[in-house]
Amino acid sequence: MGASVPGTDTWSWLTAWPGDPLALALLLAAGSLYAGGLLRLRRAGARFPIRWTTAFWCGLGVLAVALLTPVDAYADVSFSIHMAQHLLLTFAAPPLLALGAPITLALRASSPARARTIARVLRSPVGRFLSNPVVGWALFVGVPFAIHLSPLFDASLRSAQVHVGEHALWVGAALVYWWPIVGRDPSPHRVSYPARMLSLFLAMPMMSFLALALYQGTTPLYPAYATLPPPWGARALTEQRWGAVLMWLAGNLALMVAILVVAVAWKHAEDERQRRWEARIDAAEADGGQASRIDR
Repeated sequence: MGASVPGTDTWSWLTAWPGDPLALALLLAAGSLYAGGLLRLRRAGARFPIRWTTAFWCGLGVLAVALLTPVDAYADVSFSIHMAQHLLLTFAAPPLLALGAPITLALRASSPARARTIARVLRSPVGRFLSNPVVGWALFVGVPFAIHLSPLFDASLRSAQVHVGEHALWVGAALVYWWPIVGRDPSPHRVSYPARMLSLFLAMPMMSFLALALYQGTTPLYPAYATLPPPWGARALTEQRWGAVLMWLAGNLALMVAILVVAVAWKHAEDERQRRWEARIDAAEADGGQASRIDR
């Protein structure tokens, strides 16, 4: 937590920009690598779906809002704003980045030797472990419990280094979870649509349980918030409860939307499979009819 505590007025909000050079450098690096891949594809005369690239840039934009704007500064004094930041880092940015198919882009834009290296990494024990949907689910639901119900979160409010590590943990766990759920990039574990929906559905009660645990606290769980100067310290318990409500409502709403999106994608995949099957039947019947005429 910084030495100066932001105020509650509009001017303080507009001027409380954290200016995190590490987050900015990482976002610029990710954007540059993605743009470089797109440029190499274009030079080779290939195309990459515009909706995929749009999703990726939107994901980077969400990360920028969460880490480089007053949202990050006020997350240090307001648990409800921290929770909004947490939702951006886990429910908004990672699925958008996964929809951008960065691994697919890297494979298409790389030389054959580099593409083989990427494929070997995906098939490595670490790649297989991280792409396992059970591992992803455990990280996705376990990291919030580990952070919010341990001294780690309070330590992140007092130490810049722990704060950076906490953000890396949020985003990393969410990327591992959403990668097989989105299913756009190649993965050692291909997850069926019913399994994706089940994974999302089972995350909802865990989210609700954690939110309830935070809401039912009769005293602030995090001393770093409670000891802030007025008016923030006096509002610590209220902010904690508002953050819990936000986790429960927005988190579960995001999961329900994701379930609906997966259901629609499942229907489209089944419709496409049915069309391909009917096309093969029609082709077989046409070939059979032609062979029958030749025999006569």
